[in-house]
Amino acid sequence: MNGGDPKAAETLARTVLADSPALPEAQALLGMILTRHGDKEEARTLLESAISLRGTVPQWHHELRELHRRTYRLEEALAAARAAVRLDPRTPRYRSAMAQILIERGERDAGRDALLDALTLAPDDVESHLSLGHLLLSSGDLRAGWVEYEWRFRGPKTRRALPVITRPIWNGMRLPGRRILIGADQGFGDGFMFSRFLPMVAERCDGVVVLCREAQIPVLSRTPGVATCVVDTKDVGEHAAFCWMASLPGVFGTTLDSIPAATPYLSPDPARRAAWRRELPAEGLRIGLCWRGNPENGFDWRRSLSLSMLRGLAGIEGVSLVSLQVPAPEADRAEMAAMGMIDLAPRLTDFGETAAVIANLDLVISVDSAVAHLAGALGVPCWAMLFEPADWRWLRGRTDSPWYPSMWLFRQPVPGDWDTVAREVVAAARGM
Repeated sequence: MNGGDPKAAETLARTVLADSPALPEAQALLGMILTRHGDKEEARTLLESAISLRGTVPQWHHELRELHRRTYRLEEALAAARAAVRLDPRTPRYRSAMAQILIERGERDAGRDALLDALTLAPDDVESHLSLGHLLLSSGDLRAGWVEYEWRFRGPKTRRALPVITRPIWNGMRLPGRRILIGADQGFGDGFMFSRFLPMVAERCDGVVVLCREAQIPVLSRTPGVATCVVDTKDVGEHAAFCWMASLPGVFGTTLDSIPAATPYLSPDPARRAAWRRELPAEGLRIGLCWRGNPENGFDWRRSLSLSMLRGLAGIEGVSLVSLQVPAPEADRAEMAAMGMIDLAPRLTDFGETAAVIANLDLVISVDSAVAHLAGALGVPCWAMLFEPADWRWLRGRTDSPWYPSMWLFRQPVPGDWDTVAREVVAAARGM
């Protein structure tokens, strides 16, 4: 909306609405903008008013579904999703959106069937394929899930953002005497999670080059089998094939029983680790905290919680709290000070520094973020605080992770319930 500037879009929509306050299109437009970037109650009032004036527009019901979803009113969200499907049963994204709500309500079989219905209408619908992949992976059906997971790059917007690939996609074949380029796709955490497969790639190829972001290089460049890391494909040089890092588990036919879970498989620079050891408290338990994810992530509204919910961690005898939050949110600085936290944000300039700090901690407590994945990859005990339903990689209903032996999972009992998670985490910390 308005070139990605939500404030400008809101201003324009309010101008239109001021000129035509009874125009349902104007009400719906502002409601859609506010659903993602503003006052949710005002958004609800506007969307419901637009629908009351003209209830035959399926997109407005679809947007009302998203609003209810973001405010954890899943019963109302499902009703709105069904209304969109009823008005336009031939559009696959409405069925896919209904499937999303069904799955979040725990009606996973019904959600699967809705996705299959969407794919019947449009066999190449990217969103439906990817949702089905997430559903299969979260259920532990990894072999089928990896197939659907490959649809993550087929959307037009995603394709435009990808680097130009000039080599064949690697299928796992042995390439003696030839190098391969592996791209760290998606978020930072995905790179740390799937880098465990790089030594397996190196066994079949003569040199692994990793394409990643600058902040990851100090960590990924130390992975066994990695020859070098680059941030631009023009710096790769000669190579025979390419593969995305998150595609490697599918290439290797990974199942729950064959996940390469031995840790640590990542390591910090020894000199950096030693330097941080001298600066961190020498006695007691050192606990690192990360309570927010990347705000640019579309799911961050679900995975971040208020630092004040973890206030009970402060004052536990013998515990030092270390902030791993980068950047440290201005809104949380007063709370951080009240909790006596050690704020390292200005000095955590890349993940090499973060890894060196984490390696000196006794425990990391984090939301589903790159920090949690990095702690798990380093073999450091980590308590992951997960929203419900959690991302596919955490499976369903488990308190442990087959990906990270040192991790303990704390899950919301119902979507949006961070209070219970925070209470359980604080109680567990007090019991250490």
